[in-house]
Amino acid sequence: MCDITNNTKIRNYKSTLAYIEQFIDYERSVDFARQARFYNLNRITLLLNLLGNPHEKLKVIHVAGSKGKGSTAAVIASVLSHAGYKTGLYTSPHLITPRERCRIDGKLISESEITSYINKLKPAIETVSKSEFGHVSFFEIYTALAFIYFAEQETDFAVIEVGLGGRLDATNVVSPVVSVITPIGLEHTTILGKTYREIASEKAEIIKQGCPIALAPQHPEARAVIDKVANERNAPIVDVDDFTIDNQDESVLHTVRDSDFVPIGQQFDVETRSEHYQQLMTPLLGHHQFVNAMTALAGIECLKQKGFNISKDSVYRGFENVQWYGRIQRIMSSPLVLLDGAHSPISMEALCRTIRDYFHYDQVIFVVSIMKDKDLTAIGEIVSQNADFVITTQVTDNPRVFPAKTILDTWSGICNKTSLCPTPEDAITKAISSASTNDLICISGSLYLVGQALKYFNWDYE
Repeated sequence: MCDITNNTKIRNYKSTLAYIEQFIDYERSVDFARQARFYNLNRITLLLNLLGNPHEKLKVIHVAGSKGKGSTAAVIASVLSHAGYKTGLYTSPHLITPRERCRIDGKLISESEITSYINKLKPAIETVSKSEFGHVSFFEIYTALAFIYFAEQETDFAVIEVGLGGRLDATNVVSPVVSVITPIGLEHTTILGKTYREIASEKAEIIKQGCPIALAPQHPEARAVIDKVANERNAPIVDVDDFTIDNQDESVLHTVRDSDFVPIGQQFDVETRSEHYQQLMTPLLGHHQFVNAMTALAGIECLKQKGFNISKDSVYRGFENVQWYGRIQRIMSSPLVLLDGAHSPISMEALCRTIRDYFHYDQVIFVVSIMKDKDLTAIGEIVSQNADFVITTQVTDNPRVFPAKTILDTWSGICNKTSLCPTPEDAITKAISSASTNDLICISGSLYLVGQALKYFNWDYE
């Protein structure tokens, strides 16, 4: 537990991160599900109140869902920036640096800004942590940081991604101008519920009175819950299912390729209530990213209906120039190396389908590390149907990760060609050394593994 008695000023970025990391980080907690009892809005409400409620000064687009929250939020933020609005984007988790969680118009918050703002937050953090509500969490600190940063930088909009669930997520103190719900699936079932209806009930709590909702296609049980809550709260829905979409099947989406015939984007035609877009292009690949793009477009439609000026050209430019890393990201060309944070059976199936449909290769080598709260057997069955060879590994310094040997043993009867490397660096080196120039290497199973892979390849945002 953190030491909350130290009232000295934090001097540098390294010390700032050390201070924040003293607080509970549920993202890395080994008893992730059991910790759910600590989820409530009391701490974040008190914390923000002590800071002058900066979130109340923001025009928030609030994004919840099981799949595609980050991608959808990134597309919305990109469009708004290209429309001339100063736009904040708050997402989690980060891949390489906590700076990724908080950005304005694509630019990450600086190290010095994080230190400065944490010093502003520190007295309030320590006051709340001494209160009856207990110590604030890692995520609550970054959420408060994002709100005060965006408010003081006078952003026109703040696109805020829910961390987990919706009802008790620290971000759910906002009064948004638009709520966005991406596809809901059976994830975090020990915390959110074991059925679509239960999980949708948690997600639907981001819906506020009279606030429009941009809604992705949903499972019928989830949709019934959302419709009920929206009706009760007089919240109009802009539904992706109401769009007229040409060529929405992934087999006929137009793939944009570079001179080496490697896919770099996909185009599609869509007609919303207000516009007809032809050859709208996104660099994010896969049918699942097409769904995310349409959900983002529904969010833009909500904003336009509320009177915000967002031109057709800014939508084109925002879609085309969106940057969202760790999602079918090409990091090396020969052999072709892709990074993707797929970490559930549904997302792994989407990844494998995208690899099959978009890329040409002789063999596929998977490097995988998976978190303990995931369905290891189901993911293994999907990987086994698509991979020619699998290397299991484990992310370092994260107690929530399965040991590489556990993955190997569990998949021994599923995947024919499987081996183990204890560290991601060794696993990636082995994959590259064993691959031919025409092979494809996919590093996946966890965004934390993607982060370590980016460090392996010396990649950074600058």
